[in-house]
Amino acid sequence: MPKETKEKKDLSMTDEKWNKRVSRIEEWMDNPANKEFLTSSEDIEDACDLIRMNIKRGNRSSDKRKNLWNQILMEGRDWTAEKQELLTVSWPVAVGKESNLPQHIQDALKNLAGQVEDVYTAFWNDNPIVQQITVISDRNKELGGSPHEDADAFASARVLAVKQRFTKYFNDNRWDGSLDLEAGFNVSKPLEEVTEDAPEDTGDSSDDS
Repeated sequence: MPKETKEKKDLSMTDEKWNKRVSRIEEWMDNPANKEFLTSSEDIEDACDLIRMNIKRGNRSSDKRKNLWNQILMEGRDWTAEKQELLTVSWPVAVGKESNLPQHIQDALKNLAGQVEDVYTAFWNDNPIVQQITVISDRNKELGGSPHEDADAFASARVLAVKQRFTKYFNDNRWDGSLDLEAGFNVSKPLEEVTEDAPEDTGDSSDDS
């Protein structure tokens, strides 16, 4: 009997998704602040050429864009300011699942996270009482109630909570990405839930017992 053929995997990507993703890469590569790093070695220059070639291939044809996008990400995944001495602006795509949020909201959340992390790190280091009373949530069945290990762990937990809160504000149409410390962040009040009036009690009952 002939072997069953596997269903061909869909590797295509719409023009909208493709253009949104590669435009960030192109802007990052064309940023003058990154020129010194991107021309600092033949290996990096070769990687840049490969990225641009894959972008051109994806622009011409949509049927292999998912593979091309993954190859682009592999080339730039280690190009961060933390790992590269000459780099001041990190690779624009974070490791992990691609965000569906608009770019200006992603940028605002990243900016907010950086400020929050600095504040909470100092808050932990400067206040020993905080190191004991701010404990891990009981949702963690193994560590719930335990103090955070250090300032980094505490700050990371607070950053995650803030990002989740403001992401929800955006998704609920209550925040537009504003980060003005003087004028405020422009978070609107929650919408009042509309509940139907309960039917009046007429005293009648269908229970004859």
